Amino acid sequence: MAQKVIQQKEEVLKKEVNKLEVPKVEVAKVEIQKVEQQKETSFVSDSYIETLWGHVEGAVSRTGELREQSQELYLNAIKETTKFNGVYRKTLKGLFEQAIKLNSDFRKGFFQNSIMKTNESAQEVTESLKSQVNEAASKLEELYLTPINAAFDLSEKAEKLFEQNCEEFIEYTNEALNVWEAVTDNYLQQARKTHQDIAHRLEDSLRVLVAPGK
Repeated sequence: MAQKVIQQKEEVLKKEVNKLEVPKVEVAKVEIQKVEQQKETSFVSDSYIETLWGHVEGAVSRTGELREQSQELYLNAIKETTKFNGVYRKTLKGLFEQAIKLNSDFRKGFFQNSIMKTNESAQEVTESLKSQVNEAASKLEELYLTPINAAFDLSEKAEKLFEQNCEEFIEYTNEALNVWEAVTDNYLQQARKTHQDIAHRLEDSLRVLVAPGK
């Protein structure tokens, strides 16, 4: 009986203690991640390598620019020469035509004066002679101008063909060189990277050798 009373008292005490007990506050677990900041290793050789390969790539680029400028100047020179030759041929042709016109006017004036100074019977002979002279002169002029005109036409066609061939050759050369430029650029990039990797490895090795022992 006494034991039962004691148990009841203990239960009552436990209940009172539970009431007085401060509720537990659950603290959220914060996961702290340690971020290791790895300092980028600086290499002494980087500035030298960048300068060296910058000069190399700049020289290659300038070479390409000079080539394009030279090609443009060459084509312009050919076009200007062709244009000048065309004007020169036109001027010569005009001089020949002017000389023919002067000869024709001279013949007309000569025969008109002859007709005015002669009688009717002599005029008929003069008219016949005039016709024959004009016909002969026209044939001589035609024979004289035909090879000249042919030479001018042939020269003009040859110059235009040469100019066209030069343009096509330069265009073909540029296409081939553009392919090689892409290959060269890729090669320079790979060579720069290889040079840099080797230099970095050497510096890393030196750091290991000179590092103080723990």
